[in-house]
Parts: sequence; C-alpha cells; structure tokens
Amino acid sequence: MSKNEKLYMLMAFTGNAIFGFSFLFSKLALDIAEPLVLLAVRFSVAFILMNILYLFKLVDLKLKGKDLKPLIVLGLMQPVLYFICESYGIKLSSSSFAGIIISLAPIAGLILAYIFLKERMSLKQIIYSIVSVLGVIIISYNGELGGTKMLGLLFLLGAVFFGSMFSVQSRKIANDYTAFERTYVMFMIGMIVFVPMALIKTGFNSSLWLVPLSNLQFWISIIYLSCISSVGAFMLLNKALDVLPASRSLVFANVTSVISVLAGVIILKEAINLIQVIGIVLVLIGVYKVNQLN
Repeated sequence: MSKNEKLYMLMAFTGNAIFGFSFLFSKLALDIAEPLVLLAVRFSVAFILMNILYLFKLVDLKLKGKDLKPLIVLGLMQPVLYFICESYGIKLSSSSFAGIIISLAPIAGLILAYIFLKERMSLKQIIYSIVSVLGVIIISYNGELGGTKMLGLLFLLGAVFFGSMFSVQSRKIANDYTAFERTYVMFMIGMIVFVPMALIKTGFNSSLWLVPLSNLQFWISIIYLSCISSVGAFMLLNKALDVLPASRSLVFANVTSVISVLAGVIILKEAINLIQVIGIVLVLIGVYKVNQLN
C-alpha cells in the first residue's frame, strides 16, 4: 500500500467520520426546522460557499464545453434521491431498523461496482466487508425493530441503492471531472430541487422559514452541515474516489455509525454498552482489513 493510497484512504475515513457528527447537528436543527427546510438551507449555503471558493480563485471550475449529463445524474443520486429516500425511510420505520438497512450500502456497493465498474474484491475482502456491516447491525440493534412499514423498507432500500450508486458514478466519471466540479454540481442540483420542494411543503408559510433562520442553534447546525459535512466531507469523498475503487471506498461508510455513537456518548452523555463496543470493534477491524488486503 503506497503512501499516496493511504492519503486517499484517510480522506475517505475523514469524510465519513464528519458524516458521523452530522446526525447530532441534524437532530438539533430538526428541533427547529422542517426537514425539507433544513435540506433547502443546507444545500443553498453549501452551494454559495462553493461559489465563494471559486470567485476567490481558491479552486478551478471548468465546466464550459463539458457534457453535464453525468454530473446531473450524480447530483440526482446524491444528495437528492438519497436524502429523500433516507428521510422518508427513517420516518416510516424504527431507527434501529433504518440503521441496519442503511448499513447494507457497502455490500450493495460491492455488487454495483462489480456490475458497472468491473471492480473485483478478494474473498477475504468480501468477508471483512460483511464483518464491518455486522458491526453496524450490532451497534444499531436495540431490540426494537417493529413499527416498520413496507413503504419505509422500500425507501431505505432506495437510500442504500442511491448512496452506493453515488460512489460508483463518482468513481466512473473521476477522470473527466475534478472532485470540486462533481461536488459543485451536486450542491447546485440539491439547491434547485430542495428549495422549491420546501416552499411547496411549507405552503409558502413564512414563519416556517423565519423561525429557524432567526435561531442561533439552527445556524450553528447549518454551518456544520453545509460547510463541514457537505462541502468538506463530500469533497473528501469525491477526491478519495479519484483513486480508491468504489467498493473499497464504500466500506468506510460504516465508520459513520461508529462516530455517531461516540458523538452521542461524548457530547450528549448517552450510555454505551458492551455490545455496542463489540460492534464498533468489528466495524474498525472490517474497514482496516478490507483496505489492507489489496
């Protein structure tokens, strides 16, 4: 494993670790704002930040003359379809069940990367991917899997599919578009889609917008979710996919569950039990071995 490859692995790890804290900030923001309002503001602020980076010539953006269709497909997969499926999937199911189904993304990624990118993993890597998924299932399971509707399951499976396809598509077009260009169009599409959806959902009720927009807690959450979790994390993931196979990059997604649990323990003083510790260990072993065995 080269030093260069280790650097891109660190990018994938860091990006997913940042996502782990996003659940905490999303929870704080959702105490104040409607889900679609949060998504609309989140990706609007993220897109504005991307334009500021470009205007100050901190990054290059060369989309003129390029075929934008692959980028539009990428942006529809993530953030649009993924976040819609995840949001409604969680709403229509128990949190434990949702966590378990979402954890299947690396396995789905193995299959989709093989189909669309012809990526292959060794039997040991496949086994350790399953170990990592098992770790997330152990972390997520709390004995309450009831209350899930069939529609909720379908939405969660949709989130798994679109989340995995995002990595496959980003990897597929990495040679034609920079990580910044991919991320830029993703957030542009996120803003274009979520802002009208939020306006329609709220019935153009100004109070549903003004209340969160005048709240400090909401803006603290937005700064993290837009600047760090969206711009920072997605830039890192898209950059990692310049080099790492999608199948290997996706296994890092399970780190998100580990960080989410640890954030709850450290920041919210939530309890953690021995079973969850075992799950965390399994996730970390699985992620490490998948990327060591190449």
